[in-house]
Amino acid sequence: MFLLPVSGGSGGAHSVMQEADAMRSLGIDAVIATNDGNAARLRRGYKDLSTIHNYVVSYASPGALGSLIAERRPDIVVATTNQSVHVLEEALRVADLENQRTAYYIQDYEPLFYARGSNEWNIAYSSYGRLRNCVHFAKTRWIQETVLSNHGVVVEKVEPSIDHVVYYPRISEIMSQRSRLTVVAMIRPSTPRRAPRRTVRFINKIAQEYSDKIRCITFGCSADELRQNSLRLVGVEHLGVLARDELGDLFRETDLFLDLSDFQAFGRTSIEAMSCGSVAIVPAHGGAYEYALDGKNCFVADTRSDECILGTFNQWLAMSDSERRQMALEGIKAGFRYTPQRAALSEISVLL
Repeated sequence: MFLLPVSGGSGGAHSVMQEADAMRSLGIDAVIATNDGNAARLRRGYKDLSTIHNYVVSYASPGALGSLIAERRPDIVVATTNQSVHVLEEALRVADLENQRTAYYIQDYEPLFYARGSNEWNIAYSSYGRLRNCVHFAKTRWIQETVLSNHGVVVEKVEPSIDHVVYYPRISEIMSQRSRLTVVAMIRPSTPRRAPRRTVRFINKIAQEYSDKIRCITFGCSADELRQNSLRLVGVEHLGVLARDELGDLFRETDLFLDLSDFQAFGRTSIEAMSCGSVAIVPAHGGAYEYALDGKNCFVADTRSDECILGTFNQWLAMSDSERRQMALEGIKAGFRYTPQRAALSEISVLL
């Protein structure tokens, strides 16, 4: 049982849903448990996953979750966010299920999301090593090392996953001559670590300076969110919030994907773009080194430095068509190392 009390759409939710779906295809009775307020959106948002959207169950409170666990008697319950660790701890206490096996699938080092010393930070910081009979696991060495150094908790390594039913290339389009290049970026005002203002600043700069040769596109939030956060795009086409299949279609038309986040625990959106044939600029801080080879299959930039970002962009712009094609092909190869089935098998091995 994966405990996933979110509405979906994030990289972490994608991982859990597609890997649970793969587990079911491998004969594992995987189920998603979420709170009542998110159940309908999770089912709807992942209806393209052939099986798992039919196995989303919901609960109204930690006590109700405890009853659900007692009724279903799963071999193991897997928390997937820092808050879900605390909910699971309470659920097991209320239902007197202290011997229940548990795990924590660590998607990111979540204390970095909040101001140090805040209530949210304290909840996130205290989530590691909190559950009894618990296996901690994550998909990047960066998360392993960060949790171990800050908390002394050993984290097992599992494989990442990319859903290649959605994220796949059209090689013929990569090989064709393009009269105009396309640069794409994601904007999430609700997530400060994704650097929405920096992203808007750079995509606007590109659109204004290269309007004759580059088409600029953004996605990831509504037009209302842009306005509410005083984010103004100039000469940029904004597509709003995209479903997974819509994002795959966009990436197949993309020449360069910009991820200008402060850091990435893995950088799922970048490797999804690479799997579709786009070159990506990924943050140097964090766990993108699981797949990123600077100058070979993508560009790795210090995204906290405007000078570094601009220099990296200019490096890509100066490349010949054949050099861009070669980097795109290397990116595709990097992305195709990861499948939901491989990820699911690695998790099953860790949880046995």
